[in-house]
Amino acid sequence: MGNVQASSNLPPMPPNMTPIPPPTTPQKLPPENRIENPGSVEELHKKCKELFPMTFEGIRLVINKGLSNHFFVSHSLLIGSTSQTSNYKFGSTFVGTNQVGPGDFSPLLIGDIDPRGNISTNVNVQPWDNVKIKLNTQFQEFKTNGIQTTAEYRADRYTATLCLVNPDLFNYTGIYISQYLYALNNKTSVGAEVIHQRSPQIPNGHITVFNVLGRYIYDDATTISTTLSLTGLQCCYHFKASEQLQFGVDLEGSLLQRDINATFAYQAQIPKSDINIKGSIDRKWNISTTLEKRLHPMPFTFALSTMFSPAKHQLRMGVGFLVG
Repeated sequence: MGNVQASSNLPPMPPNMTPIPPPTTPQKLPPENRIENPGSVEELHKKCKELFPMTFEGIRLVINKGLSNHFFVSHSLLIGSTSQTSNYKFGSTFVGTNQVGPGDFSPLLIGDIDPRGNISTNVNVQPWDNVKIKLNTQFQEFKTNGIQTTAEYRADRYTATLCLVNPDLFNYTGIYISQYLYALNNKTSVGAEVIHQRSPQIPNGHITVFNVLGRYIYDDATTISTTLSLTGLQCCYHFKASEQLQFGVDLEGSLLQRDINATFAYQAQIPKSDINIKGSIDRKWNISTTLEKRLHPMPFTFALSTMFSPAKHQLRMGVGFLVG
């Protein structure tokens, strides 16, 4: 018997058979070409709205104290010109250990109470990666004054939200809101919002409003967002001139009231002086301004607030201190 030698050469392939390509792994898009989630409808006008000053009247003192890495308490005292504008609030905040985003933790529990029995609570829970549930309640003199429940689902390119405000499933009253925001690309987002309200005080017992939403981001410095319906519109323009200077314009119009109002707002930061200034002026020449100055090395922040209304011949001012 002769020797049998193994050969590494495969037999020739029949002419009518095509080779099977090797399996390939799907290629992921680079981060710069990947379309990001557009956020929720609640954040549509956020960049412009954050420029508006939060004014107050009188003397304000806020003390924040961290009891641990996850539990914080606060004391807020406001002394106004009348007893109605003067109040004290005790607040507490619990921050969970599950970090679901930059600066976003779950669960998040926030609440405050004043001596009159007015209680406000906010609960944010994210049981799954794409689902967030919010519960906001208001109690006046220990009696329920308002309940709002929000369920939010965030996919890769869209966000869907369902919100119930003071729902009464037995009498079928309350406000029911559904929202949808879709990212066409990283610069353009479109969406829709349906608001359905049922109440005995409304003619025919119910009313439904349909809104069309849109947002466009140009050159990462300019943002234009719009909410359009059959009864009115809201258009916000935000421009970031630099890291220290931002501008915004909020235009709101109502066909039912036949009125239109435009508000110009700005925010200026002076880093070396740790000064933050916010201001706004509207069509009726109502002027609001706040100034915050960080007092280093002490954990103090000094605040000034002014509100001027020429139509009411009214000037209101406030001085505040923030500790912590």
